[in-house]
Amino acid sequence: MRDKKSKVYLNASSCACAAGMTIEEIFETLLSGKSAIVQQSGYIDNVSIPLGKIPSDDDFFEIVHANVATLLSKAPWFDPDETMLLVGSSVGGMCRAEEKFFADGDFKNISVEEMSIHSIADEVQQKFGFKSALSFSTACTSSSIAIDFAYDLISRELYKTVVVIGADELSRSAVNGFDRLGIASRENTRPFDVERNGINVAEGIAVLAISSVKTVECVEIMGCGVSSDAYNITHPHPEGEGAKAAMREALAKAGLDGSQIGYINAHGTGTVANDEIESVAIETIFGKNPFVVSTKAVTGHTLGACGALEVAISAMSILHRTIPPCVNLKSPINVSISHPLTSVKAEVNYVLSNAFGFGGGNVSIVLGRPHAD
Repeated sequence: MRDKKSKVYLNASSCACAAGMTIEEIFETLLSGKSAIVQQSGYIDNVSIPLGKIPSDDDFFEIVHANVATLLSKAPWFDPDETMLLVGSSVGGMCRAEEKFFADGDFKNISVEEMSIHSIADEVQQKFGFKSALSFSTACTSSSIAIDFAYDLISRELYKTVVVIGADELSRSAVNGFDRLGIASRENTRPFDVERNGINVAEGIAVLAISSVKTVECVEIMGCGVSSDAYNITHPHPEGEGAKAAMREALAKAGLDGSQIGYINAHGTGTVANDEIESVAIETIFGKNPFVVSTKAVTGHTLGACGALEVAISAMSILHRTIPPCVNLKSPINVSISHPLTSVKAEVNYVLSNAFGFGGGNVSIVLGRPHAD
């Protein structure tokens, strides 16, 4: 276990995804049990496919900037001059490059800088003046790795405040890539269902204010677990060894056992492999005790943004004492797991949020209701 000096708190969040333009609207949509995934054309030639698109015509980078501004208004004591910026993204500026390529028919007007993973951090740092910035691109764990890094920086008292951004825009490259892998569902995704057949690719933005300062409406980031089973570039370990290791490490750092977790926000992509293996790993460690939900049935899979987005959603469950339902679930693959089919009012004190990615990367994050000092 790492030496830890300072406690780490999630003070505020500002988010946008298919389910809404604010974290409050997103959480309300989740509780309603209505999926925000709709059929979209223009991503795969001559094919319509269900995707999760942010309900706005504004430029994606402008929406990122707006969410950063909103976050700083929620936490006005965050001084960008003294704050580190961490960005997790799978595609970075790929969409800008795609737009120019399809408009021009070649790459001559595309710069490396604008299509790079660090393009989001570059623009945000320039606009808001953050002290320093770093980007992570580890597939679907990108923003979860950023949260883990923020946890280390603050707990070791290297920074007092860190802003984490998870952001990925819908791109033709990503949608076609998942489609060619055979895991992009042509129907609305059904996580943990026996009839599941793949993911709904989506875009999303989550901006988190993380610090050593305990505020009135905050949750504590109690522990992060990271593992890499390196079993296969696209397939998780068949016995979920990496997932188990990440969850156990997060629990150990939080000083908790599995029986104390009331809700697990599962990675739950809706693919045959992930859901089967994650379900087994959860049953092994937690049994039937916690409620297990994949919010991706509503938001879609926001790729590198999903870790930060789902940590923000998990924090809302703690603050509002409510667990969202597992949408589109009819026949669970594992009856030993507790999947709520409607929202549940519960005194949620501890939540575990999972993010797993290509290459065998696994991140689990434990959030808790802060105790009175």
